[in-house]
Amino acid sequence: MEKVMRWFWFAGLCWAAWDDARRREVPMQMLGLWLVPGLIYACASGWAEHVKAAAVGACLLLLSRMTEGAVGEGDGLFFLVTACYLGWKETAVLFLASLGVSCLWSTVLMMRGFWTGKGTAGMTVPFLTCVWLPGLWFLWGG
Repeated sequence: MEKVMRWFWFAGLCWAAWDDARRREVPMQMLGLWLVPGLIYACASGWAEHVKAAAVGACLLLLSRMTEGAVGEGDGLFFLVTACYLGWKETAVLFLASLGVSCLWSTVLMMRGFWTGKGTAGMTVPFLTCVWLPGLWFLWGG
């Protein structure tokens, strides 16, 4: 059952990352549909672990409010839903690994702008696309 739920979680991640890259927003309808099986799984597999994992998403939502949207609210909601599928250690590691990917991507964009003489001040990095690579690793049992 756990492997099936990971595949289902990863399918939702792919959908969310695609929309985040294209439209710079996370589809709320998808998150809602994706939440229902996650809640059922969380209740069946022991909800305490998943409640701890939700702290990652809750902190991102708080950070979104504090930064007036500089950190996307959809990213926090994504990690709240992810908490229904993964444990707290997995969710925290996924988030930290995604930050690493985001940092590398941002550095490459910044260096490219520096070398080409183009400004990078208005550029944004869609965070959920940075979650995709660590998510793929988690899918295969990382």
